[in-house]
Amino acid sequence: VNLLLWLQCTEMSAKEGLLLWCQKKTSPYKNVNVTNFHTSFKDGLAFCALIHRHRPDLIDYNHLRKDNAVYNLQYAFEVAEKELDIPIMLDANDIASTMRPDERAIMTYVSSYYHAFASSQQASQAANRICKVLNVNQENETLMEEYESLASGLLEWIEHMI
Repeated sequence: VNLLLWLQCTEMSAKEGLLLWCQKKTSPYKNVNVTNFHTSFKDGLAFCALIHRHRPDLIDYNHLRKDNAVYNLQYAFEVAEKELDIPIMLDANDIASTMRPDERAIMTYVSSYYHAFASSQQASQAANRICKVLNVNQENETLMEEYESLASGLLEWIEHMI
């Protein structure tokens, strides 16, 4: 479901919608409970969970520890930059050491994740649709060849019977 369209239909704010998206994507992960855009992201596990949920090949989530915030944050930021083309906008040490990290900065960075994953999902859906169209086209070609063969055989039979 397109998040922006859903937000328009439900009259939900972008902030609430992005938070809901984060909650939905991170809910299966242990030690992650996204309730806001400041303290919920402080230990880095929410960022890692978002990446792992969409690209499990990039993050080894089971080896992360909640008490290693700077490592988790830096790991997520570096993977996002290198593999997802999301520029590093936050400082891991800053977030880990601040009592309440800047909500707007975290929201801005998280929205980059949303856009990166939404566009990759759309590209994947487009590729799947193209494959379906090509398969239907190939089936049609096969059916047309079969029809031509049957029609030729019928014409030969009719000429033979006359």
